[in-house]
Amino acid sequence: MRLDDFAREVSRGALSRLATGPAALDELAVQCRRLAPTGERVLLIDSVGKSAEGRDLVAWVSELVGEVRQVIVRARHAQVTLDEAPIESAVAAVGSPALIISLGSGTITDLGKVISARCGAPLVAVQTAASVNGFSDPLSVLVIGGAKRTKPSTWPAALFIDDRLIDAAPAFLNRSGVGDAIAIWSAPADWYLACRLGLDGPFLDEAVRPVLEAVDALADPDAAVARNALIESLTVGGLVIGVADSTAPLSGSEHLTSHILDMAAMARGAEHDLHGAQVGAATVVCTALWHEVRATCRVFDVPWAELRYPDDFEERVRETWAALDPSGALGQECWTAVARKVARWNAADRSECDRNRADVLERLFGYVGDPVRAAGTLRHWGAAVRFSELNPPVSRDALLWSLRALPYMRDRLTLPDLLVMTGEWTDELIERVLARA
Repeated sequence: MRLDDFAREVSRGALSRLATGPAALDELAVQCRRLAPTGERVLLIDSVGKSAEGRDLVAWVSELVGEVRQVIVRARHAQVTLDEAPIESAVAAVGSPALIISLGSGTITDLGKVISARCGAPLVAVQTAASVNGFSDPLSVLVIGGAKRTKPSTWPAALFIDDRLIDAAPAFLNRSGVGDAIAIWSAPADWYLACRLGLDGPFLDEAVRPVLEAVDALADPDAAVARNALIESLTVGGLVIGVADSTAPLSGSEHLTSHILDMAAMARGAEHDLHGAQVGAATVVCTALWHEVRATCRVFDVPWAELRYPDDFEERVRETWAALDPSGALGQECWTAVARKVARWNAADRSECDRNRADVLERLFGYVGDPVRAAGTLRHWGAAVRFSELNPPVSRDALLWSLRALPYMRDRLTLPDLLVMTGEWTDELIERVLARA
């Protein structure tokens, strides 16, 4: 697959150049001149020093593109968090340049896309790690009212993924990318289920098949082959998010688990591990969830057309988030999202899905991966497989709370929603899932 051609196709020309390979950065100056022949250029960075090939990356990029004004985004805790205050501060600091160049990993790129959409200047994204799939899509992960939300922003006008920078990235960042990539063995099943039950869609196999193919070589014994597979799987993943105009193809219960862990940590003012690292451990659990539910639960046997959310569902949502925010603001934000899901469920016609149950389940489980393979791929890269291996570790109680909260956070249906309706989303089931994982 030629990533550059695919990028132009799916973005309808908005992502006009996707440069990859062992010397991709050498083309940076040419693309900057093409996008903004004159005018001010802003370099958007965080406060963490970065180097490759023995060279400081800020100095290297500055030498390539000429005079730039630096805007440094500083973290309030261990990581930059994109809630309202830092976004508005960064937008004001960037102003109205002719060109924005983001140099960093996923959060800085997401911020660059938000600022580009706000000020109208094209964004050139220089990727410094293979840490997430969000570099090559037109969305940004933000924090709104204390809740993690994915919102439309804009495509980068150009994206540079240079092997020299990826190889020089801290290993924990690229390991995080492996976790984000293997979500393809869990998330499409949630998406397919939601589409067939009338809450999303249409389901596009072509939006997940290229990623399924790209991840095949993630555990290759040749480090260069495995690195290229990681870059391709994440980059293609971001592009197919653009195809679907949603993160749903690659973001199911495993991503939701990570978002909830983030929210709980933010509420306590505590640190949490990288998104992809958490997603990787959650993928092991969520693939185990599918297999455990198929083996021991009745949710796939009951008539789906007759299922309803429990009468006290709103109360459950608000009580869940009151544990993090007693003011009720976070509970209101989450209930506003969840209520949309409930309304769509109540309006959907699921009779066709019931009539074709056998075919639905056969195709559904074609998108469910093997937790052994997920764990083995993480181990191959030295990534965390268990939540206790994350940095900082996630306690069993915190993990149990986060898993219980899965149906109560956003407007997208996943398997735990159905289990809530059948009364099977219980601590006993979650314990069986963790034992299987």
